[in-house]
Amino acid sequence: MIRATITITGDVQEAGYRVIVRDTARKLGLVGFAENMPDGSVKVVCEGEKKVVEGFVQTIKIKTETITVENIKTDYSDANGEFDGKGFIVKVTDLGDEMFQGYATSLKYFRVGWDKQDETTAAIKGLDKKQDKIIEKQDETITAIKGLDKKQDTTIDVLKDFRDSTKQSFTDMGNRYGGIQDELVNTRKELAKLVEHIGVLVEEHIKRK
Repeated sequence: MIRATITITGDVQEAGYRVIVRDTARKLGLVGFAENMPDGSVKVVCEGEKKVVEGFVQTIKIKTETITVENIKTDYSDANGEFDGKGFIVKVTDLGDEMFQGYATSLKYFRVGWDKQDETTAAIKGLDKKQDKIIEKQDETITAIKGLDKKQDTTIDVLKDFRDSTKQSFTDMGNRYGGIQDELVNTRKELAKLVEHIGVLVEEHIKRK
């Protein structure tokens, strides 16, 4: 068992720091006290197992919106059992000063809450502006989609015209090819007749000789 006499400096008074120290010590099973000093520091004296006390010293080096521990000075010695059975307390030496401490602590937390409210209000205003921009983008997107719909309709009309004209072209080609085919058949027949007549003429010429 060891005893630690700790002096904590920084913004540690009028901030609820001693209550945090007390609650932490009680959870760890330490005994002793925390006390505000006239110079603005907090004095802590505690006893317990060495590892627990050393861990406690590290744990109370805290920094919050209302508390800033700047330095901790610790002196270790052997435990003497002074606090056995007494637990860990916040030592109060002047009731009037303690009431003032409570008032000042409440005021500090109130100011932090007020600042947070201002930050929240500013954040909400920022979200409103972002929402307006999103709505504007949404309107632009809808307009763009409508434009695409019009372009799509135009493209469909062009494709329909192309389909119809292509179909007509093939129809015209089919008709032309059919006519050419008929002409070729007739020409073939005429040529056959011509060949036949030539053959007859050749035979008659041979006979005359």
